[in-house]
Amino acid sequence: MASESVRSVITPSTSGEIPSQESPSDEVSPQRTMRVTKRNGSTEPVDVMKIVRAVERCCTGLSDVDPLRVATKTISGLYDGATTRELDRLSIQTAAALIVEEPQYAKLAARLLATYIDKEVRNQEIHAFSQSIAAGHRLGLVNDRLYGFVAQNSRKLNDAIDPRRDRAFEYFGLRTLYDRYLLKHPVSRAVIETPQQFFLRIACAPAETVSEALELY
Repeated sequence: MASESVRSVITPSTSGEIPSQESPSDEVSPQRTMRVTKRNGSTEPVDVMKIVRAVERCCTGLSDVDPLRVATKTISGLYDGATTRELDRLSIQTAAALIVEEPQYAKLAARLLATYIDKEVRNQEIHAFSQSIAAGHRLGLVNDRLYGFVAQNSRKLNDAIDPRRDRAFEYFGLRTLYDRYLLKHPVSRAVIETPQQFFLRIACAPAETVSEALELY
């Protein structure tokens, strides 16, 4: 089973507990649980199986990838106070490095990156296409015409977003989109739109009606 395989490769330093050291009186002090820092700044105890499950969720239909290989490498990078961003990036980098061995890792790395982007956007309380456009407008990245068009048709446009389309990406295509084309906050440099929100924004730019925008999307 996956859990047994993971436990067999986790060293004491990555098992979620920091080994205790003997005190001067030779009494063994209690073990301290290793913690990770989440995107909102809070901390929680390490759950290595959560890391494994996150990778496995992205492996659907990819018969030639080994999720435990990626998860194990990610777990090996754990340290007390590590951020979830660091662990997510390590998972992505590990999968990307295996593309030369098996092309399906390009899909896995892309799916992990898509998940990372989604978290980055949601961490700014952006949960819909119209919210992304509104954020871009406040930051001076979206013009009045596009903002008004989306605000007027927000329900239909929000409902049109199909995150499943992200699964068509391979890693280097999505990486280029993330690095160069997604709108970014001018100060934090965090992206304020997902890939599908980007494509719908581009479709809305020349459209006069919702149906035109959705046809382009």
